[in-house]
Amino acid sequence: MKRAINYIKNPDKTELHLVGGKDCSPDTALNEFVMTKQNFKKETGRQIIHFVQSFSPHDKATPEVINEIGKKLLEYEAFKGFQVVYVTHTDKEHLHNHFIINSVSFTTGQKWQLSKKKLEKLKEYSDELCRDYGLIVVDGAKGNHKNRGEYRAKDKEQSWKYELFLAVRQCKWCSRSKEEFISNMEKLGYKVDWSDKRKYITFTTPNGKKCRNRKLYPPKQFTKEALIKAFELNEQQATNKQLQARMEILLTVIEMISNDKSNNYKSHLPLTALEGRAKKERAIEESKGRGLDWKNGKSM
Repeated sequence: MKRAINYIKNPDKTELHLVGGKDCSPDTALNEFVMTKQNFKKETGRQIIHFVQSFSPHDKATPEVINEIGKKLLEYEAFKGFQVVYVTHTDKEHLHNHFIINSVSFTTGQKWQLSKKKLEKLKEYSDELCRDYGLIVVDGAKGNHKNRGEYRAKDKEQSWKYELFLAVRQCKWCSRSKEEFISNMEKLGYKVDWSDKRKYITFTTPNGKKCRNRKLYPPKQFTKEALIKAFELNEQQATNKQLQARMEILLTVIEMISNDKSNNYKSHLPLTALEGRAKKERAIEESKGRGLDWKNGKSM
Protein backbone atom coordinates (compact mmCIF):
# COMPACT_ATOMS: atom_id res chain seq x y z
CA MET A 1 0.00 0.00 0.00
CA LYS A 2 2.71 2.43 1.00
CA ARG A 3 4.68 1.85 -2.20
CA ALA A 4 1.59 2.27 -4.41
CA ILE A 5 0.42 5.46 -2.69
CA ASN A 6 3.92 6.95 -2.80
CA TYR A 7 4.19 6.07 -6.47
CA ILE A 8 1.06 7.92 -7.58
CA LYS A 9 1.97 10.92 -5.36
CA ASN A 10 5.52 11.13 -6.78
CA PRO A 11 6.19 14.88 -7.28
CA ASP A 12 8.11 14.07 -10.48
CA LYS A 13 4.85 12.84 -12.00
CA THR A 14 2.32 15.34 -10.66
CA GLU A 15 1.77 18.56 -8.73
CA LEU A 16 0.51 19.07 -5.21
CA HIS A 17 -2.83 20.58 -6.23
CA LEU A 18 -3.55 17.53 -8.43
CA VAL A 19 -3.47 15.15 -5.42
CA GLY A 20 -6.76 14.45 -3.66
CA GLY A 21 -8.57 12.04 -1.38
CA LYS A 22 -12.13 10.73 -1.12
CA ASP A 23 -13.19 10.00 2.48
CA CYS A 24 -9.55 10.29 3.52
CA SER A 25 -6.64 12.70 3.45
CA PRO A 26 -3.97 11.95 0.83
CA ASP A 27 -1.35 12.85 3.45
CA THR A 28 -2.54 10.25 5.99
CA ALA A 29 -4.27 7.79 3.65
CA LEU A 30 -1.97 4.89 4.49
CA ASN A 31 -2.77 5.07 8.20
CA GLU A 32 -6.47 5.58 7.51
CA PHE A 33 -6.54 2.54 5.22
CA VAL A 34 -4.85 0.41 7.91
CA MET A 35 -7.20 1.64 10.65
CA THR A 36 -10.24 0.69 8.55
CA LYS A 37 -8.86 -2.81 7.99
CA GLN A 38 -8.03 -3.23 11.67
CA ASN A 39 -11.47 -2.00 12.71
CA PHE A 40 -13.15 -4.77 10.70
CA LYS A 41 -10.37 -7.34 11.29
CA LYS A 42 -9.70 -7.63 7.57
CA GLU A 43 -5.95 -7.12 7.36
CA THR A 44 -5.24 -10.06 5.06
CA GLY A 45 -5.88 -10.66 1.40
CA ARG A 46 -5.94 -7.97 -1.23
CA GLN A 47 -5.04 -4.62 0.32
CA ILE A 48 -5.78 -2.09 -2.44
CA ILE A 49 -7.24 -1.69 -5.91
CA HIS A 50 -5.21 0.42 -8.33
CA PHE A 51 -6.57 1.56 -11.66
CA VAL A 52 -5.87 4.27 -14.22
CA GLN A 53 -8.21 6.57 -16.17
CA SER A 54 -6.42 7.59 -19.37
CA PHE A 55 -7.12 10.42 -21.81
CA SER A 56 -6.20 11.00 -25.42
CA PRO A 57 -3.01 12.99 -26.13
CA HIS A 58 -5.08 14.84 -28.75
CA ASP A 59 -7.33 16.35 -26.08
CA LYS A 60 -6.60 19.95 -25.12
CA ALA A 61 -7.89 19.66 -21.55
CA THR A 62 -5.75 21.03 -18.73
CA PRO A 63 -4.49 18.84 -15.85
CA GLU A 64 -6.99 20.63 -13.61
CA VAL A 65 -9.89 19.56 -15.84
CA ILE A 66 -8.63 15.97 -15.93
CA ASN A 67 -8.34 16.02 -12.14
CA GLU A 68 -11.91 17.33 -11.86
CA ILE A 69 -13.14 14.49 -14.07
CA GLY A 70 -11.34 12.00 -11.83
CA LYS A 71 -13.01 13.48 -8.77
CA LYS A 72 -16.42 13.24 -10.45
CA LEU A 73 -15.76 9.62 -11.39
CA LEU A 74 -15.53 8.83 -7.67
CA GLU A 75 -19.15 9.94 -7.26
CA TYR A 76 -20.14 6.71 -8.99
CA GLU A 77 -22.06 4.30 -6.76
CA ALA A 78 -19.33 1.63 -6.80
CA PHE A 79 -17.03 3.89 -4.73
CA LYS A 80 -19.60 4.60 -2.01
CA GLY A 81 -18.11 3.77 1.40
CA PHE A 82 -14.56 3.29 0.11
CA GLN A 83 -11.54 5.50 0.79
CA VAL A 84 -9.67 6.57 -2.34
CA VAL A 85 -6.51 8.54 -3.12
CA TYR A 86 -6.57 10.02 -6.63
CA VAL A 87 -3.81 11.84 -8.51
CA THR A 88 -3.45 13.31 -12.01
CA HIS A 89 -0.14 12.48 -13.68
CA THR A 90 1.35 14.93 -16.18
CA ASP A 91 4.64 13.17 -16.97
CA LYS A 92 3.41 11.43 -20.13
CA GLU A 93 2.18 12.74 -23.48
CA HIS A 94 -1.32 11.75 -22.41
CA LEU A 95 -2.75 12.98 -19.11
CA HIS A 96 -4.11 10.26 -16.81
CA ASN A 97 -5.59 9.77 -13.36
CA HIS A 98 -4.41 7.17 -10.86
CA PHE A 99 -6.74 5.79 -8.17
CA ILE A 100 -5.73 3.77 -5.10
CA ILE A 101 -8.79 2.28 -3.37
CA ASN A 102 -8.85 0.76 0.08
CA SER A 103 -10.08 -2.81 -0.46
CA VAL A 104 -12.22 -2.63 2.71
CA SER A 105 -15.27 -0.36 3.06
CA PHE A 106 -15.05 1.99 6.04
CA THR A 107 -18.85 1.82 6.46
CA THR A 108 -19.69 -1.88 6.02
CA GLY A 109 -16.36 -3.67 6.28
CA GLN A 110 -17.11 -5.47 3.02
CA LYS A 111 -14.36 -6.08 0.49
CA TRP A 112 -14.34 -4.27 -2.84
CA GLN A 113 -16.03 -6.36 -5.51
CA LEU A 114 -16.71 -5.32 -9.06
CA SER A 115 -18.17 -7.80 -11.52
CA LYS A 116 -17.35 -7.66 -15.21
CA LYS A 117 -20.77 -6.14 -15.87
CA LYS A 118 -20.33 -3.48 -13.18
CA LEU A 119 -16.85 -2.70 -14.45
CA GLU A 120 -18.27 -2.11 -17.92
CA LYS A 121 -20.86 0.25 -16.47
CA LEU A 122 -18.09 2.13 -14.66
CA LYS A 123 -16.23 2.49 -17.96
CA GLU A 124 -19.40 3.77 -19.61
CA TYR A 125 -19.80 6.33 -16.82
CA SER A 126 -16.20 7.44 -17.38
CA ASP A 127 -16.91 7.75 -21.11
CA GLU A 128 -20.00 9.83 -20.37
CA LEU A 129 -17.92 12.24 -18.29
CA CYS A 130 -15.54 12.59 -21.23
CA ARG A 131 -18.48 13.38 -23.49
CA ASP A 132 -19.78 15.98 -21.03
CA TYR A 133 -16.43 17.75 -21.19
CA GLY A 134 -16.15 17.42 -24.96
CA LEU A 135 -13.20 15.00 -24.72
CA ILE A 136 -12.29 11.97 -26.78
CA VAL A 137 -13.28 8.55 -25.46
CA VAL A 138 -10.17 6.40 -25.14
CA ASP A 139 -9.65 2.64 -25.07
CA GLY A 140 -7.26 2.44 -22.14
CA ALA A 141 -5.99 -1.03 -23.03
CA LYS A 142 -4.88 -0.07 -26.51
CA GLY A 143 -4.55 3.69 -26.25
CA ASN A 144 -6.87 4.12 -29.23
CA HIS A 145 -10.03 6.17 -29.56
CA LYS A 146 -13.09 4.09 -28.72
CA ASN A 147 -15.89 3.81 -31.25
CA ARG A 148 -18.72 4.92 -28.94
CA GLY A 149 -21.44 7.48 -29.67
CA GLU A 150 -20.17 10.47 -31.56
CA TYR A 151 -16.50 9.44 -31.18
CA ARG A 152 -14.64 7.51 -33.86
CA ALA A 153 -11.64 5.19 -34.00
CA LYS A 154 -9.22 7.26 -36.05
CA ASP A 155 -6.51 9.06 -34.08
CA LYS A 156 -7.11 12.53 -35.51
CA GLU A 157 -10.87 12.60 -35.24
CA GLN A 158 -12.65 14.46 -32.47
CA SER A 159 -16.23 14.94 -31.37
CA TRP A 160 -19.14 16.90 -32.75
CA LYS A 161 -19.43 18.49 -29.32
CA TYR A 162 -15.90 19.88 -29.55
CA GLU A 163 -16.71 21.21 -33.01
CA LEU A 164 -19.77 22.93 -31.50
CA PHE A 165 -17.58 24.37 -28.74
CA LEU A 166 -15.25 25.87 -31.35
CA ALA A 167 -18.19 27.31 -33.32
CA VAL A 168 -19.71 28.96 -30.24
CA ARG A 169 -16.31 30.31 -29.17
CA GLN A 170 -15.67 31.83 -32.59
CA CYS A 171 -19.12 33.38 -32.89
CA LYS A 172 -18.89 34.69 -29.35
CA TRP A 173 -16.04 36.98 -30.42
CA CYS A 174 -17.52 37.84 -33.82
CA SER A 175 -20.85 39.18 -32.56
CA ARG A 176 -22.05 42.40 -30.96
CA SER A 177 -25.48 41.19 -29.90
CA LYS A 178 -27.57 38.12 -29.23
CA GLU A 179 -29.16 38.49 -32.67
CA GLU A 180 -25.78 38.70 -34.44
CA PHE A 181 -24.56 35.67 -32.49
CA ILE A 182 -27.54 33.58 -33.56
CA SER A 183 -27.12 34.76 -37.16
CA ASN A 184 -23.40 33.87 -37.17
CA MET A 185 -24.09 30.44 -35.71
CA GLU A 186 -26.67 29.87 -38.44
CA LYS A 187 -24.02 30.74 -41.04
CA LEU A 188 -21.98 27.85 -39.62
CA GLY A 189 -24.99 25.56 -39.89
CA TYR A 190 -26.15 25.61 -36.26
CA LYS A 191 -29.58 26.44 -34.88
CA VAL A 192 -29.79 28.38 -31.61
CA ASP A 193 -32.74 28.27 -29.20
CA TRP A 194 -32.12 31.24 -26.90
CA SER A 195 -35.27 32.09 -24.96
CA ASP A 196 -35.58 34.45 -22.01
CA LYS A 197 -38.02 31.94 -20.51
CA ARG A 198 -35.38 29.21 -20.32
CA LYS A 199 -32.22 29.14 -18.23
CA TYR A 200 -30.08 27.44 -20.85
CA ILE A 201 -29.37 27.92 -24.54
CA THR A 202 -29.88 24.87 -26.75
CA PHE A 203 -27.73 24.40 -29.84
CA THR A 204 -28.64 22.06 -32.69
CA THR A 205 -25.83 20.85 -34.94
CA PRO A 206 -26.11 20.53 -38.72
CA ASN A 207 -26.64 16.78 -38.13
CA GLY A 208 -29.49 17.38 -35.69
CA LYS A 209 -27.65 16.70 -32.41
CA LYS A 210 -28.71 18.91 -29.51
CA CYS A 211 -26.52 20.31 -26.74
CA ARG A 212 -27.08 22.90 -24.03
CA ASN A 213 -24.56 25.64 -23.32
CA ARG A 214 -23.94 24.22 -19.83
CA LYS A 215 -22.37 21.16 -21.50
CA LEU A 216 -19.64 23.27 -23.10
CA TYR A 217 -16.43 23.58 -21.09
CA PRO A 218 -15.77 25.63 -19.13
CA PRO A 219 -19.52 26.28 -18.73
CA LYS A 220 -19.03 29.64 -17.01
CA GLN A 221 -17.63 31.04 -20.27
CA PHE A 222 -20.77 30.10 -22.19
CA THR A 223 -23.56 31.23 -19.90
CA LYS A 224 -26.01 33.78 -21.26
CA GLU A 225 -24.37 36.41 -19.04
CA ALA A 226 -20.85 35.58 -20.27
CA LEU A 227 -21.92 35.70 -23.91
CA ILE A 228 -23.71 39.03 -23.47
CA LYS A 229 -20.63 40.47 -21.73
CA ALA A 230 -18.48 39.37 -24.68
CA PHE A 231 -20.92 41.02 -27.11
CA GLU A 232 -20.66 44.27 -25.15
CA LEU A 233 -16.86 44.13 -25.24
CA ASN A 234 -16.93 43.49 -28.97
CA GLU A 235 -19.17 46.51 -29.49
CA GLN A 236 -16.73 48.69 -27.54
CA GLN A 237 -13.53 47.41 -29.13
CA ALA A 238 -14.42 46.60 -32.74
CA THR A 239 -16.54 48.03 -35.50
CA ASN A 240 -19.32 46.07 -37.12
CA LYS A 241 -17.29 46.01 -40.35
CA GLN A 242 -14.29 44.46 -38.59
CA LEU A 243 -16.35 41.71 -37.01
CA GLN A 244 -18.13 40.99 -40.27
CA ALA A 245 -14.76 40.72 -42.02
CA ARG A 246 -13.54 38.27 -39.37
CA MET A 247 -16.66 36.15 -39.80
CA GLU A 248 -16.38 36.20 -43.60
CA ILE A 249 -12.78 35.00 -43.59
CA LEU A 250 -13.70 32.29 -41.13
CA LEU A 251 -16.42 31.10 -43.50
CA THR A 252 -13.95 31.20 -46.40
CA VAL A 253 -11.40 29.08 -44.58
CA ILE A 254 -14.09 26.61 -43.46
CA GLU A 255 -15.22 26.25 -47.07
CA MET A 256 -11.62 25.57 -48.07
CA ILE A 257 -11.28 22.85 -45.46
CA SER A 258 -14.69 21.34 -46.18
CA ASN A 259 -13.83 21.01 -49.87
CA ASP A 260 -10.64 19.13 -49.03
CA LYS A 261 -11.74 15.49 -49.36
CA SER A 262 -8.30 13.98 -48.61
CA ASN A 263 -9.50 13.25 -45.06
CA ASN A 264 -13.25 12.89 -44.68
CA TYR A 265 -13.32 14.05 -41.06
CA LYS A 266 -12.19 17.52 -42.11
CA SER A 267 -15.39 17.90 -44.11
CA HIS A 268 -17.53 17.22 -41.05
CA LEU A 269 -15.39 18.98 -38.44
CA PRO A 270 -13.69 21.91 -40.22
CA LEU A 271 -13.14 23.99 -37.08
CA THR A 272 -11.48 21.03 -35.37
CA ALA A 273 -9.21 20.65 -38.39
CA LEU A 274 -8.47 24.37 -38.23
CA GLU A 275 -7.23 23.87 -34.68
CA GLY A 276 -4.32 21.84 -36.03
CA ARG A 277 -1.15 23.90 -36.41
CA ALA A 278 -0.58 22.90 -40.01
CA LYS A 279 -4.11 23.88 -41.00
CA LYS A 280 -3.90 27.09 -39.06
CA GLU A 281 -0.68 28.08 -40.82
CA ARG A 282 -2.23 27.25 -44.17
CA ALA A 283 -5.27 29.30 -43.28
CA ILE A 284 -3.05 32.27 -42.43
CA GLU A 285 -1.38 32.07 -45.83
CA GLU A 286 -4.73 31.71 -47.59
CA SER A 287 -6.20 34.65 -45.74
CA LYS A 288 -3.37 37.18 -46.07
CA GLY A 289 -4.77 40.56 -46.94
CA ARG A 290 -8.31 39.56 -46.05
CA GLY A 291 -8.45 41.15 -42.60
CA LEU A 292 -8.08 38.26 -40.16
CA ASP A 293 -5.10 37.99 -37.82
CA TRP A 294 -5.25 34.39 -36.49
CA LYS A 295 -2.13 34.73 -34.34
CA ASN A 296 -3.32 37.74 -32.39
CA GLY A 297 -7.05 37.14 -32.59
CA LYS A 298 -9.09 36.33 -29.50
CA SER A 299 -9.40 32.67 -28.70
CA MET A 300 -11.85 32.68 -25.79
